[in-house]
Amino acid sequence: MSRMLADRDSTDLHLNLSRRHQRLARRYKQAALVAAIQTSIDGLAARQSTSAEKELDRQGAYDDVQAADGDLDDAIRNLFSGAESFDRDHLGAGTLAILFPSGGFGTMIELEVAQEPDAAEALAIKVETLGTAHTLAPHGVKLKTLAAIVREALSALNDAVRAAKNAQAEEEIAQGTLRRQYESNYLTARQSLGRGIAERIFPGTNRSQANEPTPPPAVPAIS
Repeated sequence: MSRMLADRDSTDLHLNLSRRHQRLARRYKQAALVAAIQTSIDGLAARQSTSAEKELDRQGAYDDVQAADGDLDDAIRNLFSGAESFDRDHLGAGTLAILFPSGGFGTMIELEVAQEPDAAEALAIKVETLGTAHTLAPHGVKLKTLAAIVREALSALNDAVRAAKNAQAEEEIAQGTLRRQYESNYLTARQSLGRGIAERIFPGTNRSQANEPTPPPAVPAIS
Protein backbone atom coordinates (compact mmCIF):
# COMPACT_ATOMS: atom_id res chain seq x y z
CA MET A 1 0.00 0.00 0.00
CA SER A 2 1.26 3.48 -0.82
CA ARG A 3 2.68 5.52 2.00
CA MET A 4 1.53 9.10 2.43
CA LEU A 5 3.92 11.70 3.81
CA ALA A 6 3.58 12.80 7.45
CA ASP A 7 4.57 16.05 9.14
CA ARG A 8 7.05 14.14 11.30
CA ASP A 9 8.97 13.05 8.19
CA SER A 10 12.24 14.76 7.38
CA THR A 11 12.74 17.01 4.40
CA ASP A 12 14.98 14.39 2.82
CA LEU A 13 12.20 11.83 3.07
CA HIS A 14 9.65 14.27 1.65
CA LEU A 15 11.89 14.86 -1.36
CA ASN A 16 12.90 11.23 -1.72
CA LEU A 17 9.37 9.85 -1.82
CA SER A 18 8.17 12.63 -4.11
CA ARG A 19 10.98 12.10 -6.60
CA ARG A 20 10.42 8.35 -6.54
CA HIS A 21 6.75 9.03 -7.24
CA GLN A 22 7.78 11.10 -10.26
CA ARG A 23 10.02 8.33 -11.58
CA LEU A 24 7.22 5.78 -11.19
CA ALA A 25 4.69 8.13 -12.79
CA ARG A 26 6.95 8.52 -15.84
CA ARG A 27 6.96 4.75 -16.28
CA TYR A 28 3.20 4.91 -16.70
CA LYS A 29 3.28 7.98 -18.95
CA GLN A 30 1.70 10.23 -16.32
CA ALA A 31 3.45 13.46 -17.25
CA ALA A 32 0.70 15.58 -15.70
CA LEU A 33 1.33 14.09 -12.26
CA VAL A 34 5.07 14.62 -12.66
CA ALA A 35 4.56 18.26 -13.59
CA ALA A 36 1.95 18.90 -10.90
CA ILE A 37 4.34 18.12 -8.06
CA GLN A 38 7.54 19.57 -9.53
CA THR A 39 7.01 23.10 -8.23
CA SER A 40 6.45 21.83 -4.68
CA ILE A 41 9.57 19.67 -4.89
CA ASP A 42 11.65 22.58 -6.15
CA GLY A 43 10.23 24.85 -3.46
CA LEU A 44 11.12 22.47 -0.63
CA ALA A 45 14.58 21.77 -2.05
CA ALA A 46 15.26 25.51 -2.19
CA ARG A 47 14.01 26.02 1.37
CA GLN A 48 16.16 23.11 2.57
CA SER A 49 19.23 24.64 0.97
CA THR A 50 18.49 28.04 2.50
CA SER A 51 17.87 26.49 5.89
CA ALA A 52 21.21 24.65 5.73
CA GLU A 53 23.02 27.85 4.76
CA LYS A 54 21.41 29.82 7.59
CA GLU A 55 22.37 27.11 10.06
CA LEU A 56 25.97 27.34 8.89
CA ASP A 57 25.75 31.11 9.32
CA ARG A 58 24.44 30.59 12.86
CA GLN A 59 27.30 28.25 13.69
CA GLY A 60 29.81 30.71 12.26
CA ALA A 61 28.31 33.56 14.28
CA TYR A 62 28.50 31.42 17.44
CA ASP A 63 32.16 30.68 16.72
CA ASP A 64 32.80 34.41 16.28
CA VAL A 65 31.28 35.10 19.70
CA GLN A 66 33.44 32.43 21.31
CA ALA A 67 36.57 33.79 19.63
CA ALA A 68 35.78 37.40 20.61
CA ASP A 69 35.05 36.34 24.18
CA GLY A 70 38.34 34.44 24.30
CA ASP A 71 40.23 37.52 23.08
CA LEU A 72 38.57 39.64 25.77
CA ASP A 73 39.45 37.06 28.42
CA ASP A 74 43.08 37.17 27.28
CA ALA A 75 43.09 40.97 27.50
CA ILE A 76 41.87 40.81 31.10
CA ARG A 77 44.51 38.24 31.96
CA ASN A 78 47.20 40.36 30.31
CA LEU A 79 46.11 43.42 32.29
CA PHE A 80 46.27 41.44 35.52
CA SER A 81 49.74 40.20 34.64
CA GLY A 82 50.81 43.71 33.65
CA ALA A 83 49.54 45.14 36.94
CA GLU A 84 51.48 42.52 38.87
CA SER A 85 54.65 43.38 36.97
CA PHE A 86 54.10 47.11 37.45
CA ASP A 87 53.68 46.68 41.20
CA ARG A 88 56.86 44.61 41.40
CA ASP A 89 58.75 47.39 39.67
CA HIS A 90 57.04 50.17 41.64
CA LEU A 91 56.77 49.08 45.23
CA GLY A 92 53.82 50.58 47.04
CA ALA A 93 51.94 51.53 43.85
CA GLY A 94 49.08 49.19 44.70
CA THR A 95 47.92 49.11 41.09
CA LEU A 96 46.73 45.52 41.25
CA ALA A 97 44.52 46.29 44.24
CA ILE A 98 43.00 49.25 42.41
CA LEU A 99 42.19 47.26 39.28
CA PHE A 100 41.40 43.91 40.86
CA PRO A 101 40.27 44.54 44.43
CA SER A 102 39.20 40.91 44.81
CA GLY A 103 42.75 39.83 44.09
CA GLY A 104 41.94 37.88 40.92
CA PHE A 105 40.29 37.98 37.52
CA GLY A 106 38.59 34.57 37.48
CA THR A 107 35.15 35.85 38.41
CA MET A 108 35.21 38.34 35.55
CA ILE A 109 36.17 35.94 32.77
CA GLU A 110 33.64 33.41 34.04
CA LEU A 111 30.73 35.81 33.56
CA GLU A 112 28.10 35.13 30.92
CA VAL A 113 29.36 36.33 27.56
CA ALA A 114 26.66 39.00 27.38
CA GLN A 115 27.72 40.41 30.77
CA GLU A 116 31.47 40.44 30.26
CA PRO A 117 31.69 43.53 27.98
CA ASP A 118 30.15 45.71 30.71
CA ALA A 119 32.57 44.32 33.29
CA ALA A 120 35.50 44.84 30.92
CA GLU A 121 34.53 48.45 30.27
CA ALA A 122 34.22 49.07 34.00
CA LEU A 123 37.75 47.69 34.35
CA ALA A 124 38.92 49.92 31.50
CA ILE A 125 37.58 52.97 33.36
CA LYS A 126 39.68 51.97 36.36
CA VAL A 127 42.72 51.82 34.10
CA GLU A 128 41.90 55.31 32.82
CA THR A 129 42.01 56.66 36.37
CA LEU A 130 45.70 55.77 36.41
CA GLY A 131 46.31 58.41 33.73
CA THR A 132 46.88 58.38 29.99
CA ALA A 133 50.63 58.27 30.45
CA HIS A 134 50.52 55.20 32.67
CA THR A 135 52.25 52.06 31.41
CA LEU A 136 48.98 50.16 31.60
CA ALA A 137 46.92 52.74 29.70
CA PRO A 138 46.99 50.78 26.39
CA HIS A 139 45.35 47.88 28.19
CA GLY A 140 42.31 50.02 28.93
CA VAL A 141 41.97 51.03 25.30
CA LYS A 142 42.22 47.40 24.20
CA LEU A 143 39.60 46.30 26.73
CA LYS A 144 37.09 48.81 25.34
CA THR A 145 37.84 47.79 21.77
CA LEU A 146 37.42 44.08 22.48
CA ALA A 147 34.28 44.66 24.54
CA ALA A 148 32.74 46.40 21.52
CA ILE A 149 33.73 43.48 19.31
CA VAL A 150 32.03 41.02 21.67
CA ARG A 151 28.84 43.10 21.59
CA GLU A 152 28.91 43.20 17.79
CA ALA A 153 29.45 39.44 17.65
CA LEU A 154 26.53 38.85 20.02
CA SER A 155 24.29 41.06 17.92
CA ALA A 156 25.31 39.17 14.77
CA LEU A 157 24.61 35.88 16.53
CA ASN A 158 21.14 37.01 17.55
CA ASP A 159 20.44 37.96 13.93
CA ALA A 160 21.79 34.63 12.69
CA VAL A 161 19.70 32.66 15.18
CA ARG A 162 16.58 34.54 14.12
CA ALA A 163 17.36 33.96 10.43
CA ALA A 164 17.96 30.25 11.02
CA LYS A 165 14.65 29.89 12.84
CA ASN A 166 12.80 31.72 10.09
CA ALA A 167 14.41 29.53 7.44
CA GLN A 168 13.45 26.41 9.37
CA ALA A 169 9.86 27.63 9.64
CA GLU A 170 9.75 28.30 5.89
CA GLU A 171 11.14 24.82 5.26
CA GLU A 172 8.36 23.30 7.37
CA ILE A 173 5.76 25.30 5.43
CA ALA A 174 7.26 24.01 2.18
CA GLN A 175 7.06 20.47 3.56
CA GLY A 176 3.35 20.97 4.14
CA THR A 177 2.87 22.29 0.62
CA LEU A 178 4.60 19.23 -0.82
CA ARG A 179 2.59 16.86 1.37
CA ARG A 180 -0.67 18.35 0.17
CA GLN A 181 0.38 18.10 -3.48
CA TYR A 182 1.57 14.54 -2.95
CA GLU A 183 -1.84 13.60 -1.54
CA SER A 184 -3.57 15.50 -4.34
CA ASN A 185 -1.57 13.56 -6.91
CA TYR A 186 -2.57 10.31 -5.24
CA LEU A 187 -6.26 11.20 -5.28
CA THR A 188 -6.01 12.29 -8.92
CA ALA A 189 -4.31 9.02 -9.82
CA ARG A 190 -6.99 7.00 -7.98
CA GLN A 191 -9.77 8.82 -9.79
CA SER A 192 -8.27 8.74 -13.27
CA LEU A 193 -6.31 5.49 -13.26
CA GLY A 194 -7.91 3.34 -10.58
CA ARG A 195 -6.46 2.11 -7.35
CA GLY A 196 -4.27 -0.59 -8.89
CA ILE A 197 -2.22 1.76 -11.05
CA ALA A 198 -2.27 4.50 -8.43
CA GLU A 199 -0.65 2.15 -5.94
CA ARG A 200 2.10 1.41 -8.44
CA ILE A 201 3.16 5.00 -8.98
CA PHE A 202 3.53 5.86 -5.28
CA PRO A 203 6.24 4.33 -3.06
CA GLY A 204 4.94 1.68 -0.67
CA THR A 205 5.07 1.29 3.09
CA ASN A 206 8.40 -0.56 3.20
CA ARG A 207 10.33 1.68 5.58
CA SER A 208 13.75 0.69 4.25
CA GLN A 209 12.65 1.70 0.77
CA ALA A 210 10.88 4.83 1.97
CA ASN A 211 14.08 5.91 3.67
CA GLU A 212 16.26 5.25 0.63
CA PRO A 213 19.18 7.69 1.03
CA THR A 214 19.16 10.83 -1.03
CA PRO A 215 22.13 13.17 -1.69
CA PRO A 216 22.47 15.94 0.92
CA PRO A 217 22.01 19.59 -0.06
CA ALA A 218 25.03 21.23 -1.63
CA VAL A 219 26.34 23.24 1.30
CA PRO A 220 29.93 23.76 2.50
CA ALA A 221 31.22 21.22 4.99
CA ILE A 222 31.71 22.35 8.56
CA SER A 223 35.39 22.37 9.36
